[in-house]
Amino acid sequence: MLQNWSLQKKIFATYSIIIVLIIVCFVATFAVYASKMIQNNLYSGTERLLQKITEQFDGLIGDMERINVSLLMDENLNKHLYNPGSIPSLGVQETRKLTNSIFSINGPFSSAYKIVAFNFEHKYALSPQSVDNADTLFKAGIDGIPIFESLAISDGGFKLLPPHLDNWSQLQVPVFSLSRKIMDAAGKEYGYIEVQQRYSELSRLYDPDPSIDSEFYIFNEAGNLFYPQPIIDPLKSLEDAGLYQTSIFDGKSGSTTVRNSKGEARLLTYRQSPLTGHVIVISQSRQEALASVNLLSTLILGAGLLILIVTLIILYSSSKRLTLPLRTLGSSLKQVSLSNLALNIENTDKNNEMQLLDRMFKKMFSRLQHSIEQITEAKEREAKAQLLALQSQINPHFIHNTLATIGAAAKHADQREKVVEMCRQLSSLLHYTTSSADCVRVEDELQYTKNYLNLLKYRYEEHFSFAIDVDRELLNIEIPRITIQPFVENAMKHAFNTVPPPWHIRICGTFRENKWELSISDDGAGADESRLNAIRERVDVIIANREQSEDTASEETEGEGLGIVNTFARLVLLFGEQTWMTIENLPERGLRVSFGATIKK
Repeated sequence: MLQNWSLQKKIFATYSIIIVLIIVCFVATFAVYASKMIQNNLYSGTERLLQKITEQFDGLIGDMERINVSLLMDENLNKHLYNPGSIPSLGVQETRKLTNSIFSINGPFSSAYKIVAFNFEHKYALSPQSVDNADTLFKAGIDGIPIFESLAISDGGFKLLPPHLDNWSQLQVPVFSLSRKIMDAAGKEYGYIEVQQRYSELSRLYDPDPSIDSEFYIFNEAGNLFYPQPIIDPLKSLEDAGLYQTSIFDGKSGSTTVRNSKGEARLLTYRQSPLTGHVIVISQSRQEALASVNLLSTLILGAGLLILIVTLIILYSSSKRLTLPLRTLGSSLKQVSLSNLALNIENTDKNNEMQLLDRMFKKMFSRLQHSIEQITEAKEREAKAQLLALQSQINPHFIHNTLATIGAAAKHADQREKVVEMCRQLSSLLHYTTSSADCVRVEDELQYTKNYLNLLKYRYEEHFSFAIDVDRELLNIEIPRITIQPFVENAMKHAFNTVPPPWHIRICGTFRENKWELSISDDGAGADESRLNAIRERVDVIIANREQSEDTASEETEGEGLGIVNTFARLVLLFGEQTWMTIENLPERGLRVSFGATIKK
């Protein structure tokens, strides 16, 4: 297939493949690199945000721990914590002093939402927000607060309790708290101190991007969900939290992709709090988070495709322009013939290569024209010599036999007229063969053949007869000299050898619709089919390759004399491709040779 392509197509296809590979590799590499850069920036940005949230979370818990420790270390507060029975008898001054002490520990900006001190033994609950309401606070009791069950069995260390409702007020504000047991040096438990923060402080840690579907989770060190809590945020769907638990506890920080309960890909970025061991997680829709990556990839691919199209258009135009001289040369060469040996290239002044080609071809055509003229002239001389040689070939045995017949007739006085007529016909026959004319009319050729047949008739007398029947329209057509006589001679030499006389030869000629045809038939023994096939093959060679006609004539066997092929070769030299010949055995007996040509108007 590629072999049939033009040079322009081959150039365009070759360089197109190279350019496409280069652009595709470059665009793909750049797209992958840019995508990774944006992804890394996205991950880095999320990780920085998560680090900031973790620091804020640790700061919040650290502040609560500071308050808790400060309460335990405060002497004024400890006196009442370890002896809460004195609280109901406190005076106004002592109550204000205790309240100021708690407020001073909490800080001027009230960093903790509520501080509660609870005594197991004396069943008092103390809060700076309601110091005079210890009995009311205590009525709920520790047994009514399930969230503190884990605190009751702890070893006295700090315990970060998950978000819950504040049981120490009727408002039941959502809070989370840091608690620790109150124990003396001997390990005796007196109660606990709880430092509360509002639940809303956790939600303020993460301010989501409204353009991206994202979620915020906190898991405690045991892997349980710390934030959000379903009892506080019943509208939030937490069914995906369980799917995320197994993917985030494989390190202190990292990113991973997990499919949620709906089968959507979620990008999880997580970080562990160094203070509490809690794991803070940000879940984002991977599709939305990486939308910029997909957009950039689309833009890069679109730009690459546009560059590729523009490059291919430029390449096609360049290849067309570069091969224009060759196409122009090809078009001009198609018009070159023996009668028009010139390129006829226009606008060569704009192309140096075409000017050079034009000059070179003009010189080549000039030399070629001169060579063709020399070859043509030599061919013509050779053809004329060949024709003369063919036309002058009359069987010497025929002349010898004719002269012998004349001599025998001259011995008889009553055959004087016959001798005169035979001499006249022989003289006319010899004069015809030595004529310089290459072509003669059919009428003259028939007269020559008739003289030849009459001389045969004088020799064989009643044993031989002939008939000539030719249309008058055919008489003026010119054919090569001595065309019909060789077929008659061939019949006399080969057809009648094994057939007893009488013998008969018939010559017919027709002219129909610019086509003429002559046929010579005899009633002899016919020809062997193998010999006919050999002759037909030689005729086919002449028809297939007109230039071999002269060589074919020279290759004719001696047994066939001038023969059929020899004569047909001469016809081809004159009439060219419009000539035909058929050779066939007749159904009854004998052989018929027919030949003819088409007359060009």
